[in-house]
Amino acid sequence: MSRDSIPASEVKKIVLACEAGMGSSLMVKNGMIKKAKKAGLEVNIEHSPVNLIPQDADVVVAHAGLSKRAKEVAVNSVVISFNMFMNDPAINKLLADLTAGNDITSA
Repeated sequence: MSRDSIPASEVKKIVLACEAGMGSSLMVKNGMIKKAKKAGLEVNIEHSPVNLIPQDADVVVAHAGLSKRAKEVAVNSVVISFNMFMNDPAINKLLADLTAGNDITSA
């Protein structure tokens, strides 16, 4: 199973996991990139099918319906689960915690 937490200072790569297509989850990724840049965060944000999540991902962001599978695949990553594709509180908290230097915890 996935990690429970990681210090913000160690987060270099965030992967947005999707099912198969690249529609709505790609929109989430692009929104995260925009918010991260605005916050001055230097973090690599990528997109990947849930079954192909790179093992060097520090944090994986996955829709609630995929989070169980993401936790099985991304054993070295903290997995953040979200419900809404636009302005989800879990994604906003992730970015706020990264900005503040807080530990990132599985949600």
